[in-house]
Amino acid sequence: MNLSNWRHLLGAVFALLFLAACQGSDDAPGNNDSDEPREISDPPDEMVILMEELQHIVERSAMFSLPSDPTTVEAALTTLPDGLGDVVTMHAGRYYKRPSEFVHGVGALDALLEDRANLLLSGDQPTRLFEDSQDGEMSIILLPVDATTVIVILPTEVVKADPEAPDMPDGQIDLSQVTYEINGRTRTVQDFMNSGSTNSIAFAHNGKFIYEAYQNGFDADTRPHMWSVTKSVTTALIGIAVEEGLVDSIHDPIKKYIPEAAETVWEGVSIEDLLQMESGTYWVDVPVHQPEQLVLMGADFHSNGLYGMTRDEYLLKLTRVSPTGDHYRYNSGDCQMLAWLLENVYDKQYADILSEKLWIPAGMQDDALVMTDRLGNTFASMGLMATTRDMLKFGELFRNGGRTVDGKQVVPEAWTEASHNYDKANGGGPRGYMWPHWGGVESGNYTAAGYAHQRVGVAPSMNLVGVRFGNDPGESMAPKEWEAMMNAVGAFLEESIGQ
Repeated sequence: MNLSNWRHLLGAVFALLFLAACQGSDDAPGNNDSDEPREISDPPDEMVILMEELQHIVERSAMFSLPSDPTTVEAALTTLPDGLGDVVTMHAGRYYKRPSEFVHGVGALDALLEDRANLLLSGDQPTRLFEDSQDGEMSIILLPVDATTVIVILPTEVVKADPEAPDMPDGQIDLSQVTYEINGRTRTVQDFMNSGSTNSIAFAHNGKFIYEAYQNGFDADTRPHMWSVTKSVTTALIGIAVEEGLVDSIHDPIKKYIPEAAETVWEGVSIEDLLQMESGTYWVDVPVHQPEQLVLMGADFHSNGLYGMTRDEYLLKLTRVSPTGDHYRYNSGDCQMLAWLLENVYDKQYADILSEKLWIPAGMQDDALVMTDRLGNTFASMGLMATTRDMLKFGELFRNGGRTVDGKQVVPEAWTEASHNYDKANGGGPRGYMWPHWGGVESGNYTAAGYAHQRVGVAPSMNLVGVRFGNDPGESMAPKEWEAMMNAVGAFLEESIGQ
């Protein structure tokens, strides 16, 4: 069998295995220069476009991911020893982990096992699971860690913080016995933690740190994986780049800042289209594009480029299913294009941009991590790992119009407002700039949201910010229970300590 036939066969097998193995789901407008209204196309038929995508998966996993000539294969193989050495080094500790972390995104193993045993032996977790099933909720016993975080191990870069930055003003109150209602049941904040699927929660009110609680081996020094909360951080950086004049207008085509995007699937897509996930490119987080991209990026890293794709190679091989600006589609690829833009206009790695433009100016005290590909290009639609308290500061930054608690403007105020504008007639989109609303648009509440119900919730009407990180992708009630508790905590704080 010649090399070409071998590549096609391997690609077909890869695609079939890939689609069979992947299960689950992630959290799941454009620009018209003319004043004349244009006809909006019909939404694509999801089954038809998914079937058509199978061919493209084969192409990406074989035709575009394997070297095309024996000389290239030989050259790549000679570099494998160095690549394997890098892999061993990374697995042995190049996680930039801390004593409170087993690996990045996972709490200390001994504390994790102790916490899990205590929940099971006390009966708290089995009781919660039984009650939830009685209420018709899907609630399954899950691993105490997010195993999918490290399925495909990719390198990380450090986002430097300012360890000397001041803490948030202290206004601590014990919220453990504050009650909320869910499905006709009354529970406390402590009961919320007893489900075992939440690793950490924290609240701030009127700019003051109020409360935190941890579980599953997590503590104040552990850095949970943010998943798609990373997207909201990325769009904040775009706002800063616009303010600094590095981006002339969000109505500019993306190819102006990423020349490689010209005459590809990204032709005609504006920055605004990307911010509002209306590029028209095809993306289904799971079971298609997100795991496929992770596998190909991981293969590229671990084979030292012999097989797989970098972030940018993958993005340029995506397909289009609707005209740009016509339809909203949850799209991690759109956010990754924004990260590519940032790296180009600043001529720096994403980790350095995030550190210099947001992390240090906002007073984050703990170094964060971001996941990258072999070439150092950051995923940026996921892959940020940061401490719970620093993410509380991030939420407070937006609640306060882009300002820190001491009044320093970090993210432009107008950008923070536009980030949660859902009015299409006034330039908004279904999820704003990757900040979906919660409690209804009329509530004014919005959140950074990620897979397995990671949340940085902002409730301006209650002067409240709450963060929650955990591992419960299978629980149907997790989002509404978190919102019920947020509302109860906000009402309690507003009543007890006032405006």
